[in-house]
Amino acid sequence: MRISEDISKNEKTEELFQDSEKKYRLIFENSPLGIFHFDHNGMITHCNDKFLEIISASRKDVIGFNMATSIRDEKMRDAVKAVLSRKPGHYEGKYCTVISGKVIFIKADYNPNISEEGTLLGGIGIFEDITRRKEAEDAWKLDEYRLETLLQLNQMTDRSMQKIVDFAREEAVRLTQSQVGYIAFVNEDESVLTMHSWSQAAMLECKIRDKPIVYTLKTTGLWGEALRQRKPIITNDYNVPNPLKKGYPKDHMKLTRHMNIPVFDGERVVAVAGVGNKDEEYDESDVRQLTLLMEGMWRIIQRKQSEEALQKYANELSEVNKELEKVNDDLKSLDVMKNEFLSNISHELKTPLVSIKGYVELVFDGSLGTLNEQQKKAVNIVLRNSERLRRLIESLLFISGLESRAIQYHIEKVRIAEIIDNVVNDVNLQIEDKGLLIENNVPENLPLINGDKARLSDMLTNLVDNAIKFTPSEGRIILNAYEEEDDLHIEVKDTGIGIPKELIPNLFQRFYQVDASIKRRYGGTGVGLYICKNIVEAHKGNIWIESEEEKGTTVHIRLPR
Repeated sequence: MRISEDISKNEKTEELFQDSEKKYRLIFENSPLGIFHFDHNGMITHCNDKFLEIISASRKDVIGFNMATSIRDEKMRDAVKAVLSRKPGHYEGKYCTVISGKVIFIKADYNPNISEEGTLLGGIGIFEDITRRKEAEDAWKLDEYRLETLLQLNQMTDRSMQKIVDFAREEAVRLTQSQVGYIAFVNEDESVLTMHSWSQAAMLECKIRDKPIVYTLKTTGLWGEALRQRKPIITNDYNVPNPLKKGYPKDHMKLTRHMNIPVFDGERVVAVAGVGNKDEEYDESDVRQLTLLMEGMWRIIQRKQSEEALQKYANELSEVNKELEKVNDDLKSLDVMKNEFLSNISHELKTPLVSIKGYVELVFDGSLGTLNEQQKKAVNIVLRNSERLRRLIESLLFISGLESRAIQYHIEKVRIAEIIDNVVNDVNLQIEDKGLLIENNVPENLPLINGDKARLSDMLTNLVDNAIKFTPSEGRIILNAYEEEDDLHIEVKDTGIGIPKELIPNLFQRFYQVDASIKRRYGGTGVGLYICKNIVEAHKGNIWIESEEEKGTTVHIRLPR
């Protein structure tokens, strides 16, 4: 009975062992990692399919391969020897397998296989192909390096264009792990390439220091294809015959590999950048890095050119401003001379005019003898025109004072009714001569305002004089004044010829007159309303005109109380 129980236990143990072995075999064969076993001498005894796939070898080539004696890579051999010395071993890097010659990036971990009794049975190796991870890391590092290069380029604001181009070219050589590089710029119609710089390595090896730097596209060889085909061109075996190659100039350094790319600005190729003699083959990653770097360089060059153009424009503008300042100074001098002339001539005219007017008034009053009606009429005409001339001289003096900013106002409390009464008395002769009716509707009890009595009198005289001038015989002139909110509102109305509405906005301009026929018929200089506007605005008031043709005009003035 006992014997049968022992047999049963052994059978169960055997079954468990067989199950464990099956599970181990499944894990071993289906592992995503390459796994192999070697004995205490370093001889491979078995391996899974993934290991064969990683090193690109067959099972018959692998089984029996001695890891301890046949591996050439020193670091990999040291990792295997560590296992045979009962220690873990590790290897990571670029590895060329002895069996197949395949070059891959490998991560390998070795562990010793020791029995329960402590005997070294051999070792287990686990291989992982990290080529893709390595490529991703390298691409990330290249992107980071390129961004750092672009940052440095952006900071080269005080460098010359040549320095910027040279720096970008040398960084392109480093970025693509090449030995030589160049950058050529293309003209507007893409027919000529101008070589701006060769890399230092090329210049050291190339003896043709005095070679021409300008090439026509027709005469360029393989390096012009990037421009002709408007796309990147990779030549990984430069020694292979190619009808596109034009041969080397004498003493030119030899190329083994070459790659160049066009640099675009919109639809136009603006430059060609190339590198050469990389140890490994050029690929799309090199194209991408070189293209992005050169596009960044071109944007920086454009910014540099724009800044230089703006600086040149600013310098030219500064020179123009200096010339304008000189012209303005000359004009100011002329204005001073003009104003001095106007002031002097006005005073020279004003002095004899006072005497003329005084003597004419004596004659008109009969102080110097009795006058008949015809003589009175003639003297009246002289008197009226002398007054007109006086006002013209005052106007010229006022305009001259405005331009030289010499006009001064003597502000005091004034009564507008009193000023208007004086104006009406002054123009009575003109009113009577023309057969007009004037209505003074200004009440005496209006509040006082702050103003310059003389200037306000000049302003109202100008407005009434205009009303007289443009109102036909038997017409009316009405003067109104009343309180309106915080202002005093004055109106000078007439029943004259009126003004077209579209011309009203221009009336307050200096020397503006409606048309030549009116000037010939009524006279005037076109400065009266300009002077009025300046006087009103100096009193912080407003002036505007309402008019209707053939019915008359109203001038409105609002002055603060």
